Amino acid sequence: MGEKTPDKEFCFDPFGWAGCLIGEKSLHNLIRVFMALVCLGFAAFRLREYGDYIFKPLWFAESFLFIVLALSYAKREPPVDRARGVKRIIVPLIGGLMPFALLLSPPNPAIWQREWASLAVLGFMTVSTAFTVWGMWTLGSSFSITVEARNPVFRGPYRYVRHPIYLGEILSAAGVAIWRFSVLSAAVLVLFAAVQLYRSRREEEVLAAAFPEYKKVLEKSCWLW
Repeated sequence: MGEKTPDKEFCFDPFGWAGCLIGEKSLHNLIRVFMALVCLGFAAFRLREYGDYIFKPLWFAESFLFIVLALSYAKREPPVDRARGVKRIIVPLIGGLMPFALLLSPPNPAIWQREWASLAVLGFMTVSTAFTVWGMWTLGSSFSITVEARNPVFRGPYRYVRHPIYLGEILSAAGVAIWRFSVLSAAVLVLFAAVQLYRSRREEEVLAAAFPEYKKVLEKSCWLW
């Protein structure tokens, strides 16, 4: 007695609530344009930082990442299954912001004062960031921060790795954690990797439910399970 039926249980659905006011199509376009402008803003900020980068290939990779993100949002299609609930909205958003916490620790002198160590770490960050960009470029209009179902992509890096963007982001974060090594950075890296793995699990469940053919891809590409 007193228990709620499943269809009456509270569901965290800010997109649905806002969609009731302005319409889901209008909301989708509003988010698409807003996020594209935000990404362009980050790209412009990176362009002004050119002189601050001691390793120019890393500057190019990071700048291009935001440009690709802006293009992805600009042409993004409405989801087949949009995000609902804390696990599919809040957790991914936290994961997207967590790498910024790595900047709270200063560069470690043991790394940046040694030229060979600096080049090794910055080169690693450049390669991992480029891999992330490759995944984003390939995913294109299907990209999303929250866990949603859009047309699955099976080409490019997705032929070999089920989640190339998450892999590239984890490796890039590891590079930053090494460059700014501290107890805080190590803790942030571990938590960030855990969140990314959780996101990848939820995405697989949502995509497999929306696209039965996606299950076959799970058997052909690699991941940690």
